[in-house]
Amino acid sequence: MYFSISSSSLLRKLHTLYKIININNLSGLITLVLSKKNQLKIIWGLDSKNLIHSYIKINVKKYTKEKVTISIKFMIDVLITFSNEKLLIKRTEKNTLNIYSKQGIYEIPTYNDSNHTHTVVCKSPFFEKIFLSANSLLKILNKTLFATGNEESEPILNGVFFQFFTNEAIFVATDTYKLVKYTIKNFKINKSIQFIISKKCLNIIQNILNDEIKSNMIIEYHNKKNIVFYFKNHIFLCQPINEKYPDYHSVIPTHDKCHASFIINKLLLLNIIKRISIFSRKKENFVDFYFNHHKLKICDQVNINNFVSGIKCKVVFNNLKNMKIGFNSQFLIEILSYLNEDFVYFELYSKMGIIKPLYQKKKEESIFMLVMSTIKI
Repeated sequence: MYFSISSSSLLRKLHTLYKIININNLSGLITLVLSKKNQLKIIWGLDSKNLIHSYIKINVKKYTKEKVTISIKFMIDVLITFSNEKLLIKRTEKNTLNIYSKQGIYEIPTYNDSNHTHTVVCKSPFFEKIFLSANSLLKILNKTLFATGNEESEPILNGVFFQFFTNEAIFVATDTYKLVKYTIKNFKINKSIQFIISKKCLNIIQNILNDEIKSNMIIEYHNKKNIVFYFKNHIFLCQPINEKYPDYHSVIPTHDKCHASFIINKLLLLNIIKRISIFSRKKENFVDFYFNHHKLKICDQVNINNFVSGIKCKVVFNNLKNMKIGFNSQFLIEILSYLNEDFVYFELYSKMGIIKPLYQKKKEESIFMLVMSTIKI
């Protein structure tokens, strides 16, 4: 392995990868492999089946098929000390990676990659392609990832359910307490596909997308074995969660079971719930919604006499003169924070509430968010 490259270009590339690695507290080891097309392939992965491939142009002095594993943090620390100059990088017989510069020779330690093996992910000869803009996928993740479970949840709930049909695409996330369903209409694909990708992988993808928001991308689905994301400057290979996703349709109530619905300014509702949460001394606090003759009050569930906020809203439907229903305030804050619209439509059922934007800015998109209640009506 023997090539030349400018210190600044290599530093920029490694720093971009390091942001992805550092965010997820993952291994800091990367593997370098020479490409015949005057490119250096940089490989980093969670394991042998979830990998990022990134490429950078180099001037190959001597092509070999060998690979070398190094610490990305150590390499970045070294490269920062150089001004923008041409460096020669060569692997020696001593199993070190030497950097040759005008100031001297510097040995970069290498690692045995027996526990950091980067195998080629098995691809099926039969696969489906999905074409998306980076901006669209980033929007999908921004609207769904927050509703997934945590590491203590079942693996099936710690990811987003992707459903691609011949005329629409649906994305679902739930932790059993809240659920988000985001739909893109008029989505074209030859064959229906559905898969689940873990939150850990999607966080990595989200971070890549933040740097490539204006580009287009391709997703390859390889028959439940692997999913390959082709970005402008990266390739990400991951393995889906091969379990059956819960039947989310069964928890979505029909409109005829709705007890009350109202239209309200989203920022007003969000700030009132935040204000009540600040005054509450409970780590996990709950709020009650009281309807009394078409007037709505929101109260702290524990200290009902201390924190009460009256709200002006337009009641669309109410079949109960007096009604009370409670929610986890943090769940409501999360849901309302991820809605960009000025007004929301809130439906109340016996065991849950459903929040939708009052006006969908784009007719081809729709979203609704469900949150479970703490008190039955």
